[in-house]
Amino acid sequence: MNKSVVRTFAAVALAASLTAGSTVSFAASAPQTEDARLGFEQVDSIPMLTRPHSWQVVDDDTVVVWATPFDPYLVKLAFKSNDLRFAQVIGLTQFGSRVYAKFDAVKVDGFRYPIDSIYKMTREEARDLVRNRA
Repeated sequence: MNKSVVRTFAAVALAASLTAGSTVSFAASAPQTEDARLGFEQVDSIPMLTRPHSWQVVDDDTVVVWATPFDPYLVKLAFKSNDLRFAQVIGLTQFGSRVYAKFDAVKVDGFRYPIDSIYKMTREEARDLVRNRA
């Protein structure tokens, strides 16, 4: 083999291994969010046939959305909404019969707030979270 081809191959292999190693160490050292530490299971979407059954505000960027009377989900917004605590009505955009994180949004007083993440909760966890934060 030609020496320049071997050197090029070695340089590419070294760059690939360094990239893979830095990605693994970054993922391992990434801090956990508060919700992950609390033990909520992160999901990509919520099944929503018509509209939410109910909702409660936790803080300026967090809402507990009840898809049915038995299925609460913690919805984290990408941006804070100062009007969320005072809203009488909220809306959720949806695609088909699902609300997707990173794609859909919560509508508050005519403004859209993109959904950053969604977490599945039990009924008891949702009730406790709303009671403790209120």
